[in-house]
Amino acid sequence: MALTSYEPLPFAEASFPVIFHLDELRQPVKAHWHDGIELLFCLRGTGKVVAETEELTLRPGELTIINSGVLHYIPCTPGDDCLYYCLIVDPDLLAASPLPLGEKRLRSQVNDPAVREIYLQIANELELRAPYYKEAAKGSITLLFSLLFRNWAEDHAPAANHSPEMVKKAILFLQNNFKENISIDDVCGHVGFSKFYFCRCFRKVTGRSVLEYVQDLRCAHARELLENGSCTVSECAALCGFSDVSYFTKVFKRQTGALPSQLRRAKQTPGG
Repeated sequence: MALTSYEPLPFAEASFPVIFHLDELRQPVKAHWHDGIELLFCLRGTGKVVAETEELTLRPGELTIINSGVLHYIPCTPGDDCLYYCLIVDPDLLAASPLPLGEKRLRSQVNDPAVREIYLQIANELELRAPYYKEAAKGSITLLFSLLFRNWAEDHAPAANHSPEMVKKAILFLQNNFKENISIDDVCGHVGFSKFYFCRCFRKVTGRSVLEYVQDLRCAHARELLENGSCTVSECAALCGFSDVSYFTKVFKRQTGALPSQLRRAKQTPGG
């Protein structure tokens, strides 16, 4: 998954805007949001998903739903053991149906035998890929959402809690400015909220502090530069918003487990 961000989904075909895979919870998934409706079905173990400010538990046989545009992340702690299907459906696939997309939101967690049976039918089609599996999957996906909107939907009233939208606005600002010498005051001025309130909401919604998030962005960009071999370590530090090379090296090692110089040497080594 990408760093905390709006995530344009990489659908392989515009005519079949569906993503499906089997995942095992081995490492955290950083906070992000997308237009697709994400349906997680737990097969084994338990795990957690934080959707905006709601903590959801993945349990075997239950469906966890992340509605379109909801900022979410998956924490991971030592000992977590969770195997789950991830199905993401773009609303465009359902646009021709009379389903109340945008008017109602699906409940976050569903334990319904009929829903479970149809979800597993979809999973079977998408795993086996027998002839005409896309057509079969489309039909089952429409049936699945019909049952969900019939029995597990609620009115999409404007949220009283505006912190997720504030955090999204801050995230986009940070993504566009992380190479600069920006401060928390700069971000607070951009979103229009006090430092105390903003920092508390940012951590609650993303699971990261503002500084940790900026360091994530800078180190991810630094890794790209070093792996491309396009600059020295000191040049890389400056290009990524670090004014001190020693501090950059310390943060990069903590974030990635490797020294910047090691990545640069590996790139310069023949066959590396």
